Amino acid sequence: MKKKRLIAAGLTMVMLGSLVLTGCGGGNSSESADSGGGDESVNIVWAGWSGEEEASKPIFERMMDTYREETGNDVTWVGFTWDDAAQQLLIRAQSGEQLDISQADISIFNTLAQADVLADWTDIVGEEYLQNFEESYLEVGRIDGKQLGLPWTMAALTMVYNPEILSAAGWDEPPTTIAEFEQCMADIKAYDPEIIPYALSTKDTTCGADFVPWLWTNGGQIWDEEGNVTLNEEAGVKTLDWYKDMLDKGYITMDVGRSEARQMFAQGKVAFYDDAVVAKSQVISNGVDPDEVVNVCSAMLRPVVNEGDDPQAVQWGGMLVIYKNSEYKEEAAELAKVLNSEEVALDYFENGGMPPVTKEVAQSDVVKNDPYINTFIESTATARLEETARMTNANEIKDIMTEEIQYALLGQKTAQQALDDAASRIEAAE
Repeated sequence: MKKKRLIAAGLTMVMLGSLVLTGCGGGNSSESADSGGGDESVNIVWAGWSGEEEASKPIFERMMDTYREETGNDVTWVGFTWDDAAQQLLIRAQSGEQLDISQADISIFNTLAQADVLADWTDIVGEEYLQNFEESYLEVGRIDGKQLGLPWTMAALTMVYNPEILSAAGWDEPPTTIAEFEQCMADIKAYDPEIIPYALSTKDTTCGADFVPWLWTNGGQIWDEEGNVTLNEEAGVKTLDWYKDMLDKGYITMDVGRSEARQMFAQGKVAFYDDAVVAKSQVISNGVDPDEVVNVCSAMLRPVVNEGDDPQAVQWGGMLVIYKNSEYKEEAAELAKVLNSEEVALDYFENGGMPPVTKEVAQSDVVKNDPYINTFIESTATARLEETARMTNANEIKDIMTEEIQYALLGQKTAQQALDDAASRIEAAE
């Protein structure tokens, strides 16, 4: 069976209706930027949401100043909240109002790509420039052979851990195999029964989402290459049985989602959990000195079944996109190159926490010697796009998985029964 793909037609109708009611403007600029002609400089429009954050505004101003200095062109930033970004970008792209380049996270990217408003980066910058990025980064922005998204703030959703807790339990380094991981959780439980060894998500959509990289670790998938549901095959049952075993031993607990895991981890009540590069910001906001954060919050590769296996991680992050209707695609591409240049990328890394995505800058000493970010970058090299990422009913699928996982964890169904039921429900939802 074929998976349901993201269809933007209905969303487009709603957004165009919104255009009639609210007008085309949004964010910081309600009018199209002035543009030059001929050999004169032009003014491109760059849109997104990250530049609206107070901590990021000075960084974004420096980004734009660098572009102005290097190209002689101007750039106007148009900002939205993240919640409004998909709608406002699509409205602007389809209304004729100037929009040359924007940021887009994976979910917003899918909406824009299916609306057919994006240009192919290969046509603009060429294959040679794209070789600056890891293939796994490029794959996130590639649809039907077209490179519609260019990597910008990519990272992986992997695991973080508290080195102080592990050290107290007798571990100087994080575990690398599942067998070691199980022993480490047992040692943590013996050291302090009040600490949750692993704050695995066991509720809301994050439960279904976090099940997937462990499923991959055991060699399984939600669907096979032909689109048949395989979640309930041997690898899935093995993974869910392992979940139940961890719960029975007190290594994980029920009623934990990403937000609860972050909060408990920041308070020193959790040894391991799954998160993105933003994990340390929660710890810092809880009063930890930024210079000392790696003592209580470090990243690790997901444990594997056998030494030498690829650690599994879900691709996370954002891209840059250029719009088909832009008259200044080349100038917008120059901005993208500036944003991914060493000077600007390292500024964003050091002051905004976002790891650089080009191979060269990612290998710079500043990045390689950073004790926190390095593992996130390493995880991204073998990370995969989450299997439901291109689907319009992604949350429905993950909710189904969460509900059936919970039935198994609570002993109301066997792992096989739960995943058989999940498979049937997923097939019906497609």
